[in-house]
Amino acid sequence: MLMKLTATLAAMLILCNLAASQAKIPEQLLLSTGQYVGSAARPLGLAGTYTGIADDYSSIWWNPAGLAQVKRIEVQASISRSALQNKAEYYGVSREGTSSNFRLNNLGIVFPVPVYQGAMSFAFGYTQVYGFDGAKELSSFVPSRVDAPFWDTYNALMSGRLGLWSLAGAVDVTPNLALGMGINYWTGPVDFSRTTTYRDETGSHYSEWTLTTDLSAWGANFGGLFRLGRFARIGAMLQTPLSTKISEEWTYNGSFGYDDYRMTYPAVFRFGASFAQARWLLAADVEMRDWTAMEFRSDTPYKVNGVPVSRASANQQIKDDYQNTVRLSMGGEYLFPAYGLRLRGGYAFEPNNYKPLGDDADRHLFSFGVGVLVDRSVMIDAGLQFTGFSRKTTDGSPTGLVNEDISSTTALVTLSYRM
Repeated sequence: MLMKLTATLAAMLILCNLAASQAKIPEQLLLSTGQYVGSAARPLGLAGTYTGIADDYSSIWWNPAGLAQVKRIEVQASISRSALQNKAEYYGVSREGTSSNFRLNNLGIVFPVPVYQGAMSFAFGYTQVYGFDGAKELSSFVPSRVDAPFWDTYNALMSGRLGLWSLAGAVDVTPNLALGMGINYWTGPVDFSRTTTYRDETGSHYSEWTLTTDLSAWGANFGGLFRLGRFARIGAMLQTPLSTKISEEWTYNGSFGYDDYRMTYPAVFRFGASFAQARWLLAADVEMRDWTAMEFRSDTPYKVNGVPVSRASANQQIKDDYQNTVRLSMGGEYLFPAYGLRLRGGYAFEPNNYKPLGDDADRHLFSFGVGVLVDRSVMIDAGLQFTGFSRKTTDGSPTGLVNEDISSTTALVTLSYRM
């Protein structure tokens, strides 16, 4: 997968003769992966198209300026259920790895504050924004006498999340313009484990290793929301770059070690608009990230054949291998007033940020959702999102590409209570 020990342990097992000039960082760094979940079921049902809507607690992530639209005290909680399938082909043999999880997605509260005119609100809570879940199983039927080493069996499992604790506020600075800001503490664990049987001309080699990663960072996000009359809204959000502390502990066949280092996560800029007329709501978002701005802020933990990968070399490889991305999404919602029922759907296009994987790794997301107003104070929303993509990797083997077809499903249920 994307872990730092892949290159190191593969070198120990394979004993390949790489020169120091060939030392490279692993395929896809941890910060550049992960499934974008966002906050709450209604935005999920709209495929993450919420910057120009932003009218509940989940605005603390999508656009903090939207908190000014919350006129009553609101408590919101969401749970998520994700499942992933990875069909991997290696030396003509196909295997399927699966993983699933059940987690808290968000939990928070919004406090409107009485003001002379306009609106002001504050919010505090937790939101899980990214999931780092995956699985891979490989096996091969290759004659025992080989010219190049290969995986006999390979079983890997990954589980983790990245979320933020936020304190945010928003205020109407004019009758139609709201501004908001959030101070965020990002935190999350990622666990990776792998068991392998590796075969080369010297025989078969079995290994077990684990890697536990803790991520933490401070950051801020700023938002604006402009209301064009009664029917249209335009919103924008900026998330500042994150100087992320990464702490890793690993074990390998009874040995253990740890590493601490820092990386910068790129800024996020999002622009969105929504239009509501009668029972219809339509929205669109554009989200931009410059992944080439991701960089190591300290010495890297990576080594190949005992040769350290320098910070300068790793950052140059990031510039060469990563690219800017523009995420596009659109969503719509229809209200059945007689039943207090809202039906919604959405589509998003997430381009691949790692150039060597090509266009096959672009993601197309389709989502559906429903919302039910139980009474004047309680709203229940549910959302379902599907996505899939393909990629080709080596996973430490110098021969035989691994062809992967990955699909995932995410479900969210949100309960909102307004006093």
